[in-house]
Amino acid sequence: MGYSLIILIFSFLISNKLYKQFIRISSKKFLDIPNERSMHSSPIPRGGGIIFSSITIFSSLIYTFIFGYSNILIIPISLIPLCVVGILDDLYSLKPFIKYLTQFIISIFIFFLGDLFINFNINNYLNALLFLLIIIFFTGIINFINFMDGIDGLVCSCMLISISTSCIILGIDKNILFLLGSLLSFTIFNWQPAKLFMGDIGSTFLAAINIAIIIQSNDLIEALGLLLILTPLLIDPFVCIIRRYFYSENIFKAHRLHLYQRLKLAGMNDAKICTIYIFSTLLFSISNIFFNIKFLLMIFLITISIGIYLDQKISQPFIKTLNNSK
Repeated sequence: MGYSLIILIFSFLISNKLYKQFIRISSKKFLDIPNERSMHSSPIPRGGGIIFSSITIFSSLIYTFIFGYSNILIIPISLIPLCVVGILDDLYSLKPFIKYLTQFIISIFIFFLGDLFINFNINNYLNALLFLLIIIFFTGIINFINFMDGIDGLVCSCMLISISTSCIILGIDKNILFLLGSLLSFTIFNWQPAKLFMGDIGSTFLAAINIAIIIQSNDLIEALGLLLILTPLLIDPFVCIIRRYFYSENIFKAHRLHLYQRLKLAGMNDAKICTIYIFSTLLFSISNIFFNIKFLLMIFLITISIGIYLDQKISQPFIKTLNNSK
């Protein structure tokens, strides 16, 4: 416990200094300039995910050198291509195909580094199809979490809870402790009013790391429980895509139709919106630690019900927001 706390504090303090330095020296290329789709009104430095991803990768390299190979140590290192593409996208807005292809390849690496699928053999058409669906599912999670990174503090705080819980339940520490300390520091800079955004490099890295940790689970029930922690971050974009499809919208086009965005358009501030998502994520986290999968599924249904209430009674109506964007 003392060893873990020292690592967390060390990572937090080092990251704090690095974030301040990053904000100070950020060039115009690393500024997120608001447009008609943005939820912020003034330019904010982005790309802060460079710090917590680099710290995690560097600590993984050191641990690997000292302790030798292990799946959890290799995972952050294998995400370097995803980080590079994330940086380039933050700078130059890459084509969606390049980003998705990278996510697809990285998801394959993650799949084979997971204990959950250690006995999985792609030896027939059915298994090959299942493998493909799992990889697409992984890329879907990466993109959904990226979509949710639109207001101050939302993704970083919820992902901090999700990754921490997965590590507690699965007994994972070492290099991930460096990530948690650095991410906690980032949350302070990203909270309303944000001084720094994580950028695509940050959101995609966190999503990939979280998937990789979850599939270190011992069985599907344990993995499902940990995946349910992400419910607030996954259901919002999933429902949004379905609704946009039925209204014949281009689902790949930028928009402001997510529930969290429409809550803000209705007048709710970032901190209150984040608190709703954080509370829900924390409820799943606590349920994972102290209760079983049946209780988690009940929390899932309650969360969906609350989401429907917020959608119908509090947020700016979907149709109105859609019409305003045309």
